[in-house]
Formats: sequence, structure tokens, C-alpha cells
Amino acid sequence: MPLPNPPGRPPGWIPPGQRVPGVILGGSKVVGVGHRVVASSGAGPSGLIDGHDLSEIMTILGGRAVRMFLPFFETDAADDTPVQDAGPRAHHFLKHNTSDYPPYIKGHVLAYRLNGLVFPNGEAFDMADHDDFSFGDGNTDSPFSIGIAVRMHNNLGVNYFISRYDMTTDVEACEYRMYTAPDGTLVLRCHDHDTTNYIGRTWNVPLAIDTWYIIFGTYDGSCVQEGIRLYVNGVRVDNANATLGDYTAMHNEVVVTSVGYIESAGGVLVNFFDGDCWGPFITGKRLSDVPPAPGAQSEVVRLTNLYRKVLGL
Repeated sequence: MPLPNPPGRPPGWIPPGQRVPGVILGGSKVVGVGHRVVASSGAGPSGLIDGHDLSEIMTILGGRAVRMFLPFFETDAADDTPVQDAGPRAHHFLKHNTSDYPPYIKGHVLAYRLNGLVFPNGEAFDMADHDDFSFGDGNTDSPFSIGIAVRMHNNLGVNYFISRYDMTTDVEACEYRMYTAPDGTLVLRCHDHDTTNYIGRTWNVPLAIDTWYIIFGTYDGSCVQEGIRLYVNGVRVDNANATLGDYTAMHNEVVVTSVGYIESAGGVLVNFFDGDCWGPFITGKRLSDVPPAPGAQSEVVRLTNLYRKVLGL
């Protein structure tokens, strides 16, 4: 639990230099990742997440289990520059074409507006292949969770949130993907290598435009569709299967981990997300929707409430 605030310090104050998993803190705000920067002992730079909130998010996501969490520290939207990972594994992503819409302050964090344009002008984030983002070996799967806060600007057409999915003809490399279908409904699928064998769950209610949604997808590693769950704003919503073919397990593919698009035939990037976003994450645990004790909140609800808090929703 956080220590009591010293006299005269604001709520959430953290002593300069105190560490939270994966970040360096100064004053009350996160001011850097991977290098030591010390801010004043009061409020830190505008738009940067409170250190105690970040610490609690990282704890819920599982600490060392976190593969990536992008709280968007950067005020510079220059293309092809790093997006810092606040997780312990330092999987920094790259921004693409984000100079069109620089990040803006939303609540107590910096959010990005992604333009949804077609290749090569679509805005997105990605990272080269790494084993940390794979949760299957072709025979068995392991649990994982992914999530993001979004506000749709266009709910027609396919919008990709988080994926490891390359549907290039004859060299398909598909693991998992969370996205909206052409009718705006939410889907999470896990693939057995290709585009024709997968398990999944969907919510058959289209996401509305200009509305913030906090979306989590979880999978228990059971290799069956019933192991997949979708949560929107803290409530489980999946109400239909999205399964096809014969599924054994995901494979550890050589594929980019992307936020905001997938790769299609000929290396063309498609299905760019059109809207605002904050806080994409991937972690190697299944977030629990069961309260640990009477009167307590589940991990799903606690994490949703933290997202609401930092986004000012």
C-alpha cells in the first residue's frame, strides 16, 4: 500500500527517485523510462500518469508477466521514434505517421489520435517479432490478456486494436488479434497458424463512435473458445463464438506485434484503427473477473477503474 503523504504533499506524492516497476519517478509524476530524471517534489509534467496509479496498473497486470504497456509518455510525435514501454521487459514500440496528430492531454495522460488512413499513411505503433509476445508452441497455449482504451471515430469497416497477425498469402503467420468487424462488433481470436483455423469470442453490439471504451480480452490457455472472454468498461460482454476450422494451439510465429493495423498480401498494411487510444498492453496472465474476497473488486474492475481515473472519464 502507498505510504501516507508527508505534511504539505499532494495526494499520490512519491519521493523523488523512488522506483515503480519499469519506470523512474520524480515528484508525483512519471518523467522518464530507462534513465534517471528527477522532477520537482510537487506535480510533474502535464499529461503524465501519476506514479502510484502506474504502480497499481503494473501490479494488476502481473509485474514481470507484463510483455508491454504503453502509457504514452512521449510529447514528441515524430515518425519512426520510440514509444516507451513501461513494463519490465522494455519492449519499446515505434510510432508511424503519428506526426499528423500529436498526442494530446486526456485527463492525466497523453492519448493518441490515429487517423485510420490507408497504407502507407496510416498511423500506428509496432515492434519487431519477439518471443515474449507468443503464448503457444503449436501443441499447447498459455494464458494471456490484452487491452486498450479507445474512442472510435469510425465504426464501419475493420479496426484493429492489438494483434500478431500476418495474412500474407502463402506465408500466413497468425497468433491472436483483437479488433472490430465490419459491422463494428468486438472480436478476439486466437489462430492455429493460419487464417482458417481459430477460436474466438465476439460481442454482437457495435461500438459507438465518440465514446470511450476500456476493452480487455483474456484467454486462459485452454485451447477452447470458452477460454476467451471480452470485457468492456469492466463488464464481461462476449455473447457469441467466433470459431472456425480445427484448432490445436497457437504457434510461435515470426510476426510483428502491432497496435492499430495488420499486415496483408504483399506486405501492405491494412485495417488501420480510426480513433483515439491510450494504454495498450499485453501480459502473460489472465486477468481475473472474480473478487478475491467479499466486498473486494476483481482485477478486471480495478484495472478498469484505474483507466477511468487516469483518462478522466
